Amino acid sequence: MGSVMNESGESAGDRRAQPERRFIPLAAMTRVVQDKGRWLVMLNVQSWDPTDEHHPVANEWKQINNYGTEAEANVAASWIERSANRNVRTQNGN
Repeated sequence: MGSVMNESGESAGDRRAQPERRFIPLAAMTRVVQDKGRWLVMLNVQSWDPTDEHHPVANEWKQINNYGTEAEANVAASWIERSANRNVRTQNGN
């Protein structure tokens, strides 16, 4: 019984051919923006992908929550950023 081949000639069961993508977080930052009368807290986690030669640093912006006032959003943004940065390690492992 033969194995099923994909378009590149690899068997469907051989998944070792592609390198594993690693997520290495570099920094976390927040931004407060106004949208439709609400204040949004956005979180960006910059990450490093050593397997991508052309664009090794990626930005992932995600909306966390929205608030009625700018002051509430700024307080939440500072808490979120501090919490997220606790899990970020520098490239040398510190």
